[in-house]
Amino acid sequence: EERLKEKARTIPGTQTQYLFAGYLQLDAMFTRKELSGDEKDTFLSSAIPFGAAGSDTRLGVRASQFNALLYTPTSWGGFRALVQADLFAYDEGARLNFTQVAARFGEWLTVGKTYSTFMDDEGWPGTIDYNGPSGAVFARQFVVRGSVPLGDKWRAEAALEDPQAEASAGGPNFSVSSSAERPDFVARLRFGGERLQAQLAGLSRSMTYTAQAGSIANASRRVSGTGLNASAGLQIGEDDRLLLQWNRGEGIGRYFNDGLSSLGAVFDAGGSLEPLRLTGMYLYYERQWTARWKSVAGVSQLRTDSEGQRPAADLTRLRYASASLLHHLQPNLFLGAELLWGKATRLDGVEASDSRLQFTARYLIF
Repeated sequence: EERLKEKARTIPGTQTQYLFAGYLQLDAMFTRKELSGDEKDTFLSSAIPFGAAGSDTRLGVRASQFNALLYTPTSWGGFRALVQADLFAYDEGARLNFTQVAARFGEWLTVGKTYSTFMDDEGWPGTIDYNGPSGAVFARQFVVRGSVPLGDKWRAEAALEDPQAEASAGGPNFSVSSSAERPDFVARLRFGGERLQAQLAGLSRSMTYTAQAGSIANASRRVSGTGLNASAGLQIGEDDRLLLQWNRGEGIGRYFNDGLSSLGAVFDAGGSLEPLRLTGMYLYYERQWTARWKSVAGVSQLRTDSEGQRPAADLTRLRYASASLLHHLQPNLFLGAELLWGKATRLDGVEASDSRLQFTARYLIF
């Protein structure tokens, strides 16, 4: 952060500062069983193949990141703007993907595409893998978020967010489509102390599901989705951190970092359409061995306890684990290696596992 501040430039005749920064990243990935689906450059436990599959070797630069930042002081507080992009446009190869385009007015209003209020972006584990833990809450979308400080360490925030609920899935014996009734409403309470950072967030959404299952006629039902996300980051010693998160909800599958279901609905025993109940978690530890050596290791899980009829391709449980060793070779260059493991469980109880070894070189540009 200190080096970034040193590189900031000021527009002549104003107090407005700007900065262009980012990094170039080269990833080499060796996967024991080639992942299914179109996206193979990040380790998705949901894409682990259940049948025979050969190994896969990949080389890519898609995780490279570019940022443009602007700050100007005003009488009511500072105005900040951020444009962030990488090359991870899904299913489109190495093409520009805008991950954040947002503005913050003082400390009280944020507008634009940025991290969801339901997510704890300050407690995200630093995996080399682009996707990260399966059971974590992770979403970037359009938000309008208000924020109110409650003393020095507490902050309350509430937001209206893009529901992104237009979806369809299934086959000849089971098909479901969904649409949103209103924006998602999210609220959270944050605590930021010297050694502890914690967050408790709640989510409410409304959707209409339309489904066809076997001989059952087309059925439409409006359902409510709710979720709870609790997370914390605890500093241990001088530089180490313990990161943990637990989350649970129904009808909120799109907020998780990986997916058990393409839509998130199930027909129960009575033939009623219900949103899928999901529980996720992660536990990670960041260890700073020396000034230039660091490790990040942890485990994650996403599961459902909903019973009933769902598409055959749906899953009931995902597990994810990773361990990395990072070395800052120079101030602007770091090298890393990460071992990844995942397991997926189908509706019929069959399990499949996979592993990946990833090597990364990242060169900082600012």
